[in-house]
Order: sequence, then structure tokens, then C-alpha cells
Amino acid sequence: MPEEELRVAARIRRLAEFLTASDAVRVRVERKDEEVEVARRPRHAAGPGTVAAAPVEPAPLRLDTIAADIVGIFRLSRPAPVEGERLAADREVGYIEALGIRNPVHSLGSGRIVAIVADDGAPVEYGQPLFLLDRG
Repeated sequence: MPEEELRVAARIRRLAEFLTASDAVRVRVERKDEEVEVARRPRHAAGPGTVAAAPVEPAPLRLDTIAADIVGIFRLSRPAPVEGERLAADREVGYIEALGIRNPVHSLGSGRIVAIVADDGAPVEYGQPLFLLDRG
């Protein structure tokens, strides 16, 4: 399997693990040249012939996208954040290098990293998604 397919498969696996660990039903990550969407069926607590309790609404998942605010080369901060990591407060998760100047990218509060959308060392454009965070 080519290296790119292995990376996409690993990304799908991480998104599926996120789905099983949360109340989310669908997660979608879009990049300029690829789009990955993972969905699952909602769980049903009651089997056939049993009286079901009132349905419980899952806590709404609050996903935020951290996007590039300038054009440049994206780099992950050190120590590098990883998907699934919980951020306790505002933290520098990466930076964009433009004209030799390091412009930090912050998490803007606490949350859990669902996906790192941009690759380390990749050129990014204004508004391009870099991270997907669960603020729930």
C-alpha cells in the first residue's frame, strides 16, 4: 500500500476511534485534495420486546476549526500535539512561517484535538483548516 494510502487509513482509524469514544454520529475532515467522512449508526439501548425508556439526547458535539490566518509554511509546535490529546487551556499548537517570521497558531481555549488536518511543513493558504477541536 502506498504511503499516502497508509496515512489516510490511519486518519480514518483515528476518526473511527473518536466516534466510538464519544456521542458523535459523524465526523468529517476536508483538505484541499481529500475529504474523509466517518459515520456510525446511533446505538439503540432497548432490544426487541422490551420497553424502552425515553430516548436520551446525546450531548451535542461542539467542533471548532482552527484555520490559517496567513499564507505560509505550517509547522507543528514542539512537543508536537497529537490527535486525541486534551488541551487544558490556550496552547500554541503550531505556527506558520511567512517571510522568515514565525506566526503562532493557538488553540484558543481548552478542548480535545479530533484531527490535525494540515501536514507539518506543508504550504497553507488563508482560511485553510489546520486543526479540528472538540470543545464539548
